[in-house]
Order: sequence, then structure tokens, then C-alpha cells
Amino acid sequence: MEVYDETMIIDCENIRALPYANKLKVVAGKRGMGRIIKWVHFMENPGYIRWLKGGELILITGILIKDDINILYKLIEDLNSKNIAGLVINVGPYIPSTPKNIIELADHLDFPIFELPFEVRLIDISQSICKAIFMNKMEQESMNSFIKNIIFGDLNYDEDEVNKSKFYKYNPGKTYCSMVLYVDNFISFVKQGGVWNEELETRTRQQIEEIIVNIMNRLNKKSINIIEDTFIVIMFPVEKYERDKINSIAEEILSNINSKIEELKISIGIGSFWTRLEELKDSVNKAQNALKILGGNKNKVCSYKDMGMYRLLFDMSKKDEMKRLLREILGELMEYDSKNSTSLVETLKVYINENCNLIHTAEELFIHKNTLKYRIKRIEEILNCNLRNMEHLFRFDMAFKIKNFLSCMK
Repeated sequence: MEVYDETMIIDCENIRALPYANKLKVVAGKRGMGRIIKWVHFMENPGYIRWLKGGELILITGILIKDDINILYKLIEDLNSKNIAGLVINVGPYIPSTPKNIIELADHLDFPIFELPFEVRLIDISQSICKAIFMNKMEQESMNSFIKNIIFGDLNYDEDEVNKSKFYKYNPGKTYCSMVLYVDNFISFVKQGGVWNEELETRTRQQIEEIIVNIMNRLNKKSINIIEDTFIVIMFPVEKYERDKINSIAEEILSNINSKIEELKISIGIGSFWTRLEELKDSVNKAQNALKILGGNKNKVCSYKDMGMYRLLFDMSKKDEMKRLLREILGELMEYDSKNSTSLVETLKVYINENCNLIHTAEELFIHKNTLKYRIKRIEEILNCNLRNMEHLFRFDMAFKIKNFLSCMK
């Protein structure tokens, strides 16, 4: 039998390691076994479904449903729409076994259905799972507090702190990666008609958490996840040969969230690798800096190691000097645009971003190629430069990075 780990998230897969729950038999929805269980609820009357918040594991004997397959069919559809974790049927005199078409529906929905022998008391399995959920919640809150103190506070990293961190799955012998997942539109998404929808908030957080847990489980990673308002800090160990795959992991998390909750706009920043606990704070800060560089680009991933010159800018403390340099390089062009209601600064930016390719730049700006040629000539006259000179282009590219950096730091 599996040994239950008190620090792991409670989902449909690992509850079977708990006392009494080892009697559960999965009969449908095996692909949904990663659904997180927030609580256990008895519900014989399908009419009570409106009171559910999402994440509950529902227990029934079928005393009211009995052999009415249509009611059971609709119950599964409604439970799935409420993002319920799964259904346990206490098979016996009321529902002898799960009907075939119910199994087919649950498999289609990836909605877990368990059968439990009638002689096993529902109160025993309920207490077992609820106790595990309660213990897990306490451990999660304790871990959140500990990790937040590392990231946002000033800890003394003595032996006691390191030993404490080991309890939260930190392994000092491994190298870790940190990610910060930011939900750009979480507040507007959860507020409906100006009213905060608590049920939607809970369900959304749960869905995101499930996606992260499922991906990390598939990769056999013991991740440490800290949820804070509109962002989640994700920390997980990586082997040396895996370091080039970190962006792919972030992209997978992003695409999975987008496919499950299309309306959400997610950005993920990837920090530096770290081994010692005192390096975690710096790694998370770098992930947050990567997010700042993404700016208004939603549903994107940015890694600190790919930030190039921006890494130097974040290390510079003299913003006034940056502003002076920006005015030196682009000031005349910015002033010209302001006086003449033109867009030559944007033209130059796109031209550089498109590697000085006239056709691609014209397409990006939705202008004719000859119009672009005229603008380039005008830019060269105003800035007294040659836009075929690599040194001049590098100087302008640096100015645009400074401009973007300063706008991110407002």
C-alpha cells in the first residue's frame, strides 16, 4: 500500500492511500484523477447541488436516485460543471453498480467516479479524507508563511531554518528553478457586474493549482507552490540536463491554463537557478523582473537568462542617467513626433525589431513600402544617422530597451 505524505495536495489519486479510502475502486474518469479535493460532502438530493462551491468530493448511496439513470446522468453533468472533484457511489441496495452509460459520460468528461462497498461506512471515509485535508491545509499555511518570510522578509539562514525548510520538501542537495505566474486580469475576471464572485475565485484558483500539480506530477517534480493574491510562486528541482527545458515547462503550464480557462491572461517569469535557501529571494526577484519586461504582453513567458541588456538595467540604480541617455539618443525624434503628430519613433522601433527588413516592417505597420522608405529617410535626417550602420542601430536598440524599462518601473 502507498504511504501517504501529509504535505502533498489532496486529490482523487492520492486519497486511496488513506485509511478506509483504500477500499475505493475507480470505475470512470481516470484521466481526471488529478482533481484537487477541498472537502467531502454527503449529497443524496441532487437539488442541493446549487450550494456546492467546487472542489468537493461527493458521497452518495443513491437512496433518492435509486435506479433512475436519467437523474444520475444529469447529476454527473451538473457536478462536472460545478468543478466538483469526483463522486463516490456507495454501491449496494440502491445503486448495485455504476451504469455503463454513466461510465462513458464520466470518461468523456474526465470526471472521477469511485465505487465503495456498502459495508464501508461513509462517515469513516469522510472523516479520514477531511482529517487529511485539514492537516494539509495547516501545513500549506505554515509553508506559505515560511516561504513568504524568505522571499519578502529577512531571515537568518541558520541550521534550524534549513532543517525547517526540509520539512516543506526543500532538498539542499538539489538545484531549483523559480517561476512567478501572474494572472494579469484576475480581478476583472472574478468581478462580475462589479461584484466579487467568491465561488468563481475559488474555482479559478483550484483549476490553476490542479494544472500546475498535474504537470509537476507528470514530470515527477516535488514542487513548492505559494499562492499570493494574483500570482503564484512555483519552485521545483531541476537536473543539469533539464535546464534548457524550463521554458517549455512554463509554456506547457501557460497553454494548459489557456485551454481550460480561455478568458484568463497569464504571464510567467522565470528566475535564476538556486541551491542555497538564501538564493531563493534573488531568484524570485529576477522572475518578477522578467514579468516587468513582458509589460503588456499577456500569455507570454520570459526568462531572466534571456533578458539580455535588461539584466544590466535592473542592476543600475541611476534612473536619471538612463533618462538623460534616452533623451540624447531619441529626444529629437520624440520631440518631432510630438510637434507633428507623426509616429517615427514607433516606425524606428518596429524597423529594428524586424531586423531592418523593409517588407516585414511595412506589413507590421500596415503601410506601403515606399511610405516606409520615406519615413526612414526622414528619421536619418532628424537623428543625423545611418540606419544601415550597425553601431547606430545598436545605439537605438539600447535606447528602446531603456525606454521600455523605464515604463515598466513606473
